[in-house]
Amino acid sequence: MTSITAGERQRREVNTYNLFYSAVTARANPSLSSRGVRIPVMFPVFEDGSEGRDVEAQPDIVLYDGSTCVLCEIKSGHHINERDIQQMTECDKVTIENAEKELKNAQVREKTEYDGTVTAVESVIVYQDLDEKYIEETKHESEDFAEALNQLTEHAVLMTQDYGGDLRVLAGDFDDDGAMQSALRAGISLPENPPDEIMLTEGMEPEILSIAVTDIWGEQALDHENGVKVTREQVRDLFAPRHNVNPGDLSIVFEFLQDIDACEKVGTHQYEFRREHMGAILGVEEMVMEQRVEDHLRGDDQSTIDSFDDDDDSDDEVDDADR
Repeated sequence: MTSITAGERQRREVNTYNLFYSAVTARANPSLSSRGVRIPVMFPVFEDGSEGRDVEAQPDIVLYDGSTCVLCEIKSGHHINERDIQQMTECDKVTIENAEKELKNAQVREKTEYDGTVTAVESVIVYQDLDEKYIEETKHESEDFAEALNQLTEHAVLMTQDYGGDLRVLAGDFDDDGAMQSALRAGISLPENPPDEIMLTEGMEPEILSIAVTDIWGEQALDHENGVKVTREQVRDLFAPRHNVNPGDLSIVFEFLQDIDACEKVGTHQYEFRREHMGAILGVEEMVMEQRVEDHLRGDDQSTIDSFDDDDDSDDEVDDADR
């Protein structure tokens, strides 16, 4: 199996989120939004610690049409593993009351035309590049795969998506028969090049954060003679409430961007991107595809330590010569 870097994995995750997200936009045919489907919240946590229950479901995206709430887990690959089964087991435990509580927390009344009433909760897991032929062949070749597939579809509807292809159901049954379930069963044609509506992964790692910061603020510097300034707080505000970006992670990101000469620190937690930084700005994605941000910074620290060691050795040689 070909291994991928952390940066490549994060980029794939973001691309996969955006492909699924496009099903709700006008780029899809027919779009889920034209059928009243909204995305009121991303990366929520559904918790229920009441007596006899222990639920902690963390889907990637929630779909809601005023009655049905669909908890969606989006995967960038096509391998079913134990963690996938566990995730969907937790999603399958979410009750109508629990779903309504989370929609209220997400301020669904303010964000959509709906009041937050839920009549059905469904769980869906979406894989990339998975199809009926692969499932049938692998089921017959591998008892482990067949068992994993059965366990997964006990708790979720299995779907697939592809660029320029369809978002469609492969296996499993919905618990209810509402309008959104019918739309998902019918399938949605997806665009070949969905726009980047989502820029960060659920984990908000430094690699994808570096790409997002330079895409949003760095590249603007080309059109501004006096540069573009941004603070850590402005970055956090832009991504909130969908993402609660850790200030410590932003500190690492801006340390990295300064180190490669993609920006300059001009105040307390304030940074400036200028035209002369453009070469480094445009090279950020390629750099983080090859190496983790923290590994790059550790490498610089090690180089500094080595240079000190070299200086010490030189001093020792001089001292020996003087003796």
